[in-house]
Amino acid sequence: MNNRNDEKWLQPLKNRPELEPNPVFANELKEKLTENYKIKRRNFSWLKMWVPLAVAVCLFTVITVSYVMSDPEQGQQPVEVEENTKVVNPDFETLLAENPAYQQLYDSVLKVTKIKEAGKLVVNFFEALHVEDKEFLKENVFFPANPEKEVEVLLDFYKGIDVRSLTIKSFKESQAEPSIEMVFSYTQNNEEKLHHIHINYWEEGQIEIYAPLDEYVPEIENDLELNEQERAAYDAFKVDHNPEALRNLEPISVAKIYLQAIADGDQETSYALYTKREDRVMWSEEEDKKYWEQDPMFSEIDNKAYYGLGSGTFRQQSEYEGYISFRNKNGDMGFQMVKDENGVWKVGFMPIQ
Repeated sequence: MNNRNDEKWLQPLKNRPELEPNPVFANELKEKLTENYKIKRRNFSWLKMWVPLAVAVCLFTVITVSYVMSDPEQGQQPVEVEENTKVVNPDFETLLAENPAYQQLYDSVLKVTKIKEAGKLVVNFFEALHVEDKEFLKENVFFPANPEKEVEVLLDFYKGIDVRSLTIKSFKESQAEPSIEMVFSYTQNNEEKLHHIHINYWEEGQIEIYAPLDEYVPEIENDLELNEQERAAYDAFKVDHNPEALRNLEPISVAKIYLQAIADGDQETSYALYTKREDRVMWSEEEDKKYWEQDPMFSEIDNKAYYGLGSGTFRQQSEYEGYISFRNKNGDMGFQMVKDENGVWKVGFMPIQ
């Protein structure tokens, strides 16, 4: 309808304003309009519940995607692969370069055996103990009975070994078979140890290691004989006991001279070799002479009790104190040394620890 027709159609109502609509018709119209309104409300009421939920889901998705894109590692956790580190490093040159003790081992074994593979095997043997490479040990070490069980005992015996502290003490060639005994020292759990292994080799190129787990007691020969430098210093010191004669000597050499003075029955020289530090002096020279006259222990010495000292190791404990560690049939020994105020090493009173 246009406006003109609407106006024409409504004209009778305008002319009769007092006319009331039919009550039945009015009531039906009201109910119909109310029902239409309720239907429309029901049709759109679900939006009030689902729209906020949909918005929340969308926001969560956007935030999650943004977080993953900004940090990819959080979105995909790497799968941890356990790396087997209990194997000897196949790069032998790297082993030598990283541990000077290994280089010394290799050079020394090669010099004695003239076999490169023997030197390499010894280095790899200690590295296998260090990293606990059981397979390498079972393949290259002689086990008398059950390698599966004995390799565990071997690893337990050397557990805590500091491979950087390895030092060769001596080699002894076997007269019965192509085998060399290697005596070496090492630190294990902060404790100094001395032990030995046997390097067995044959013309066919086969090489293996025999690693006994006994309490090693080396057969020490007399290593107390003075060398040329020590003899010259001893002869010079005996003249007037001038400490300058000892200035260029290491503590082990001074200890050997002290033992030589006792063996020669030279009480004055032996006493002059004691430290002169006031807080370390335990008796006077006059008292020392009386001890020599009264007690044979002061005037006589069993050199065999000190065998091993000449090839021992000096361990400095402070600026002016230290001891010589050595081992013989009497067990682990320590010989105390003290540096005087003038910088010369002397023997401590009652040196055996």
